[in-house]
Amino acid sequence: MRELDILLGRFLDSDFESLNDTELGALENLLNEPDQDILAWLSASRDPPSHLDGIVARVRRSLD
Repeated sequence: MRELDILLGRFLDSDFESLNDTELGALENLLNEPDQDILAWLSASRDPPSHLDGIVARVRRSLD
């Protein structure tokens, strides 16, 4: 999904180097989810599962 590629690309360009090992694992888990779910979580139209709360919040903050 092109929109998701753009959003995650911005996050990775700006924040990837500062992710710790836990956040990298969470990012990997996030990327294994269906695109529609990730987009809904990043747009705050739905809450992410609790194990992805932190990384979703971090991606959202980087997009502000």
